[in-house]
Amino acid sequence: MSTTQTNLKKNLRAKGSAVFAVLLLLTIAPSVFADRISTVTATTNMGSGFGTSLTNTVNGVGLTSLSLTATHGATVPRNSWVSAQGVLTGQITFNLGGLSSVNSFSFWNQNNGGPGLAGSTGIQGVQVLYSTDGTTFTALLGGPSVFARETGNTSSPQIFSFTAVNAAFFRFVVLSNYGDPGQTGFAEVGFNRVTAVPEPTTMLLLGTGLAGIGAKVRSRRKANAGDKA
Repeated sequence: MSTTQTNLKKNLRAKGSAVFAVLLLLTIAPSVFADRISTVTATTNMGSGFGTSLTNTVNGVGLTSLSLTATHGATVPRNSWVSAQGVLTGQITFNLGGLSSVNSFSFWNQNNGGPGLAGSTGIQGVQVLYSTDGTTFTALLGGPSVFARETGNTSSPQIFSFTAVNAAFFRFVVLSNYGDPGQTGFAEVGFNRVTAVPEPTTMLLLGTGLAGIGAKVRSRRKANAGDKA
């Protein structure tokens, strides 16, 4: 094999390594508009009543499809959540399962399925907060202060859009309901991820790898130049 052929082969290998690195970057950074985040879990300081579970407000069990625009059926214990008896206000915290860029969420309020009539159990006054670490929370600029009442036997999504924020947690501070003296509750919530945000260590490792590839390419070019001289 001639010197020219050998050098060409080396350059192709270097370029192939660079292409692989770019493909790796695209794999680590998920595509834009990844839609509903599927790794959400929820906790609350309001307890649970009527045998309901907060888990059933983030898993789509009551929806016609697992999307951010689906319709929710009549709210019953197996597909919604209500607070413990007599607890009407408090906090509900949603863990997204990782840091993401989020620009909207869909909310389905408690409806005529109960326990209160005509959606009276549903959340009314609310403050929405977000956080990157689950400790320090910031008010969501452009977030809602009221969730609409659902008086029928189904719930349509209330979709709230805002300037994208990097968040790993969202929190609803529940301030009031629509008149039920016993409980407060809601049917479902779903968060829209624009982009998953890579961990800093992942980006550092990738950057180091790309720098290493660049150094090898430069070294080979210098060696090739020396051989020609």
